[in-house]
Formats: sequence, C-alpha cells, structure tokens
Amino acid sequence: MTTQLNVVTARRAGSRLPLAGWERALICLLIVELLGFGFGIPGFFDSFGSLLGLTENFLPFGIVALGLSVVILTGGIDLSVGATAGLGAIVMAELWQHFGMSIWAAALIGIVMGAALGWINGLIITRLNTEPLIATLATSFIFRSIGTALSGESPPSGFPDSFNALGQGAIGGLIPYQLILFAVLAVLFGLLMSRSAYGRKIVMIGYNIEAARYSGMRVGRVVTSAYVISGAMSALAGIVLASYYSAVRPDMGDILLLTTITTVVLGGISIFGGEGSIAGVVLAVLLLGFLRQGMLIAGFSDMVTTMATGAILLAAITIRNLLSGRGTGVALLVQRIRFLGRSKTTEATE
Repeated sequence: MTTQLNVVTARRAGSRLPLAGWERALICLLIVELLGFGFGIPGFFDSFGSLLGLTENFLPFGIVALGLSVVILTGGIDLSVGATAGLGAIVMAELWQHFGMSIWAAALIGIVMGAALGWINGLIITRLNTEPLIATLATSFIFRSIGTALSGESPPSGFPDSFNALGQGAIGGLIPYQLILFAVLAVLFGLLMSRSAYGRKIVMIGYNIEAARYSGMRVGRVVTSAYVISGAMSALAGIVLASYYSAVRPDMGDILLLTTITTVVLGGISIFGGEGSIAGVVLAVLLLGFLRQGMLIAGFSDMVTTMATGAILLAAITIRNLLSGRGTGVALLVQRIRFLGRSKTTEATE
C-alpha cells in the first residue's frame, strides 16, 4: 500500500497545474457562465428555482459520468454506456408492463442488469486481453440490439406518477429529486475515490498497471469492478431518463456517450488514467450542463450544441496533455527548469 501511495503522490506532484488549480478554474468558468447567461439570455435565470429546474435536463449525464470516471481512472474506456442505459431502462419497463412487477423493484433489477453488463465488459477486457475501446464498442452494438428486440415496435410508456416524480418532481417545487440523487452519488463517489483503499488501487492501476501487478494487486478484479460500477450507473441514468420522459426507447441512451466523455475529461480525469478527482467531474457536469441549456434557450440547435461539446472535448484533452506531462514533454521541461532554479538559489545562499 505504501508503494501505491508513493506513486499516486508522485503522479500528482508531476503536474504543472495542480488538480486543485484545475478545479478552481472550473469554478471560475462556471460563475462566468452563469452570470453571462443570466444577464444575456432572457428566461435563463428567472429565479433560483428555475435555475435548479434546468438541472433535470442534464443530470442523467452526470450520473453516467460518475461511473465512467472510475473506468477512465484505470486507463480504460466504456463506449457501451449509452446502450447499457437503454437496455437497463427497457428491462425495467418490460418487467413492469408485461410481468406486473412493481416499478421500483423492476428499476432495481434494471440497475442490477446494468452491473451485469459492466461485468461482461470487464471479463472480456481482463480475461480475453481485449482493448477496452474495441470490447466496449462491440458490446454496445450487442446491448443495443438486445434492447431493440425486447422493446418491439411499441416500447412501454406511461409509468406511474410516483415513478415519474424521480425525473420530473422536486421537493417543495424547488429542489429536483434528480439533483438530490446526483448530490448523494457525488459524495459517495468522492469518498470512495479519495478516502478508500479501493480508490487508491484504481489510481495505481491507471498510473502504472505493471507496478500494480508487481505489488500483488488483483488487477483483473479491480478493473472488472470499475466496469461493473460504470454499468450500474449507466442503467440508473437510463431509468432516470425513463422517469423524465415517462417512456423508454432502445436508443434513448445514445445521447449520453459524447457528453459524458467530455464531462469526465473536462473535469480533470486524465484520459491516460491515474489522475483526477470526482469534485472536478461534478463541476464539469454543471459547467457543460448549463452551457448546453443556455445555448438551447438562446435558440441554438442540438447540432450546434453537439459541435460545441466535441470542440470542448478536443480542447480539454489538449490542455490536459500540455499541462500534465503525458503526451508532451512540456511539464517535464518546466519542472527541470524550476529544479535548476531552486538549485542555483540554494548554492547562492550557501
């Protein structure tokens, strides 16, 4: 465990821009964004309640991003999150409509189904030594096809009002239930990744998987568990979307992939793995979510907002590479210059 802590500490110390600095930058951007949209776009900030109400339109992306963060921290990727979200929601809806099961029990089974799909992804990657990109791309097609077959020509809709309240309701008409759910999950994930041995193992694997193996860590099990978490969170997001629309579709999760990957990278999670925090991801969820809503209210189309999301993804990856030392030698050069500067200062003092 000491080796893991030393590696994690060294990785964070090796960044030109400390992680806390990245998060502070996101906070500043979020404030500027809210002020700009609030003063510049009529209807964006009519009241505090209306601002909170906008979060119902993008928090499912945040739920997926929390689970995907764990996978990307290991140095992997999960391209099946959208298909998993759709299939989890369809399983729930089919159990409720055709088998008379309680909607909440069916929702729980849908989440378990998502975890099982993540477990399948993990086994393919760890046992068959398949690249995560290829493995999850292939399973995304499989999961999507299964969802289409299960839903048939008329997918279930018209869920009970008590269930629809999860996606549409709010406490006192002010605080959305989605926001409460996301806040609880964010705290749990934050504690898991920053205060637990499991979180240190995830970071260790992402930083140096061979060192993790030599330390005696069961890398396969840890990596597989990351995909299980991602699958469960994806299915939960699909269920929240189902309650928001009071309907399901096999392709309802397709919109999740690009935005969630952008969110995770913008939040400071290194695409190479081994670096990042849940706090940064939460800030990125709010930043991208309100950006998208502000652009839609301003009259921009979905095509334009999607283009903006792609541009932000490229910019975030480029900036992180320039500042982290992975992908370029900029950070290492800066560290060397600083080291030489400190050495000369010390010699002059002596």
